[in-house]
Amino acid sequence: MLIDSHAHLNFEAYQDDLLEVIGRCLQEKMKVINVGAAYDTSLKAVNLALAEPSFFSSLGLHPIHVYDEEFESDNFQDLINSGKDRVVAIGETGFDYFHLWQAMEKHGKSVEEAKAKQEKVFRAHIKLAKANDLALIIHGRNGKEDKAAYTDIYNVLKDEGVNRGVVHCYGGNLEEAKQFVELGFHLGFTGIVTFDKTGVLEEIIKWIPVDKMLIETDAPYLTPVPNRGKRNEPSYVKYVAAKVAEIKNMSTEEIIEITGKNAIKLFNLE
Repeated sequence: MLIDSHAHLNFEAYQDDLLEVIGRCLQEKMKVINVGAAYDTSLKAVNLALAEPSFFSSLGLHPIHVYDEEFESDNFQDLINSGKDRVVAIGETGFDYFHLWQAMEKHGKSVEEAKAKQEKVFRAHIKLAKANDLALIIHGRNGKEDKAAYTDIYNVLKDEGVNRGVVHCYGGNLEEAKQFVELGFHLGFTGIVTFDKTGVLEEIIKWIPVDKMLIETDAPYLTPVPNRGKRNEPSYVKYVAAKVAEIKNMSTEEIIEITGKNAIKLFNLE
């Protein structure tokens, strides 16, 4: 089954034509996990999942938003309770070093303070995931000079004894990828694989065991070829599957089936 393991139909980018986008998802007979980046978008993700049987939700406060609102575990626990089995993960959470300047310029924080805040919120997400037996959806992004985001994520996960989740939109190197997979984590691949010129993602996809792969859009961002320049949406995840299949020397149908089963197992989807 075609599954977009990470989308944001709960974002404002879809406020004018959400029903049409949902309709295209239904045409594909696919499942979609909509991921929260703050309390309000987490609530929207739950409501989408409650309204549409093929949708599921993940709840979290994105690391770039840790100074925009407080991560109130009790409020997110209430969302989990209200969403029942429609909430399948916690996140996205982790470390984002690309946007640390926002914490510095907007909130007057030092780099050290911003990283410490992200870590505190990250560990709170892990605690909530453990308490509810839910997978984690991890966000990682290196800075232009600070390339330690994935190393720091790995160290926190290992320290917390976590082995269930996905490092979404994977952007680390091969050695870091091997560490995450050894820990038990999946890696998520987006439309970047269709236009990446570095060769790093291709190297990782060639190496990664098929049972540790997920495909995703991160819609409305990172639109794959052949739709580059347009707003992304979950139905485009099939183009990610096709590129991964090409790299793996497999059929697109095989990749769709394998990554679908991986998502169903990881997130306990119905």
